[in-house]
Amino acid sequence: MKNNIEKVYGKLPKKKVDLKKHKIALGLLDNFNYQNEYLQDELGRLSYSVEEWFDEKFDQWFTIGREIYSVYFQNSESFITTDDVTGDMEILNQVKTRAEELGLDVEEVYPDFYDHKENIEYLIDLEKIFLDQKDQFRNESKSV
Repeated sequence: MKNNIEKVYGKLPKKKVDLKKHKIALGLLDNFNYQNEYLQDELGRLSYSVEEWFDEKFDQWFTIGREIYSVYFQNSESFITTDDVTGDMEILNQVKTRAEELGLDVEEVYPDFYDHKENIEYLIDLEKIFLDQKDQFRNESKSV
């Protein structure tokens, strides 16, 4: 009669199992650059970016770029310019000269003189900023 140990050994496969191959295969699993779970997370992020985010952001960028281009290059807003008020500044200077010739304060002749002059000077400053922004948009849009 066989004892218990012999019965157990009798049920084991007779074929020799080479455990070295299993050890090598398990060791290779540690060499992945990215484990599958992390890879799936990254694929999800990339998939969202490629399939949804880009189209949404590109449409927004394109719309905003078109709006800026329209205002700064196609004059869709047609703002007043310094060319439009060049004659007005000359008139203000003539009013001041004539008021002085008559011995009057310029504000007696034209109460809004200084406010009008400051507004024209402010327009000159704003137009410079506008042109700088136009150049900035032109330069930056080339770099994109």
